[in-house]
Amino acid sequence: MFAQVDKDPIVGLMSAPVASAQRRTLGLIFLTVFMDIVGFSIIIPLFPHLLDHYIRTEGSAGTLIGSLNSAAEWMGGDTVFKKTVLFGGLLSTLYSLLQFIFSPIWGALSDRLGRRRILTITLAGNALSYLLWIFAAQFWVVVLTRLVSGMMAGNIAVASAAAADITDEKDRTKGMAVVGIAIGLGFVFGPVIGGLASSVQFAHAPTTGSFGLNPFSVPAAIAASLCVLNFLLVAKFFPETLAPERRAAADAKRPSIFDLATVRSSAVRRTSFANLVYQVAFTGMENTIVFLTFALFVYNPRDNAWLFLFNGACMIFAQGLARQLVKRLGQRKVIMLGMLIASVAFFVVAWIPPTLAAAGDGAETTFYLGLGLISFATGLILPSVSALVSLYSDASEQGRNLGILRSAGSLARVIGPVTAALLYFHFGSHFWVYIGGALLMLPAIWVVRGLPDPESERLKA
Repeated sequence: MFAQVDKDPIVGLMSAPVASAQRRTLGLIFLTVFMDIVGFSIIIPLFPHLLDHYIRTEGSAGTLIGSLNSAAEWMGGDTVFKKTVLFGGLLSTLYSLLQFIFSPIWGALSDRLGRRRILTITLAGNALSYLLWIFAAQFWVVVLTRLVSGMMAGNIAVASAAAADITDEKDRTKGMAVVGIAIGLGFVFGPVIGGLASSVQFAHAPTTGSFGLNPFSVPAAIAASLCVLNFLLVAKFFPETLAPERRAAADAKRPSIFDLATVRSSAVRRTSFANLVYQVAFTGMENTIVFLTFALFVYNPRDNAWLFLFNGACMIFAQGLARQLVKRLGQRKVIMLGMLIASVAFFVVAWIPPTLAAAGDGAETTFYLGLGLISFATGLILPSVSALVSLYSDASEQGRNLGILRSAGSLARVIGPVTAALLYFHFGSHFWVYIGGALLMLPAIWVVRGLPDPESERLKA
């Protein structure tokens, strides 16, 4: 539907409106993905307090959380804190597993029915899940909201497909970068909004029913409002990027991590594997960070908001610096540098004692240093991994290989949170979660170290 502006002045005059439409659509894709991720990530800094609330008010026999409570106690969960860590990991994994399953389904449906229609369906479903969260007086309703939200989490896959529709092979990486930047910024601003909004509550009376206002209804209302606004934006302004005559050709199996063995380039396979290993460590840390701050420093959601803002600033700074480092070192060495920094940072956080009394006055500074370095390392690694896969791929395989890379990240979000939660639950502290993250960097660095120079790999292909 869209094409690159031709250099011929006469054709260029005809193509200029098309280029303008392409920029406008990429802007809408950015806004759609950004608002979606902000709405989704609002809940992240609230997890310890949200789960603690439902355990204390409803953790009796005959309820869902009561049954989970009994199972957790049988497994050795002797404190409310250990139970919140376990339940938080299970909720995160439930969402990510459903996202992993349904994203390819929504992507395939968008190949048949068009991008715009599927985006409106998934956004409407997400809006419903957030509206339910506003009135989640009991824990089973919270679980239902995560089920619905996970099943509807196809927006990223569909938005990525829309970006591919309007860019040619030469500019495909630029289109994917728009989606990646929107995701990164969404994960910065969403937790900040959620943490700050948690200090405001609607006036409400305790209820014995399943539905009613709860202490987290204000963040839920913000997430719902953003999703409704996003829905209206897409319904009114988002153009259909996949023309009807192209839909039969597009109707094909979506790439996933399970297709990794069929990728022709061994360099792409090894890069995707290294990315999977790194993201398992990173998502495990990401899922337990708010429980760690609660245990160490008794942080409330507002305190966590400032922590996420700090982490986001470190990541954005690293992404800006990465461009200069790549010119000097190349993509491969930048990834190795990031993984080395991450390994050291994981060790730094791991050695902080599990209680503030034992840790001493410098624990919070050490913690911020470690988390800041992990975020900085992530800002170096993720863009360079995507660029490396693109460089290793033929023009005809770039979209498929980048899709497999994203699928590896989605699978990591299934494995990382539940693994970290089980380690935290079993040992009762963060030590083995972060030691595990540090040790995972070693095979990842070894794999990246053995990767070939992108130019030689391309010539060989």
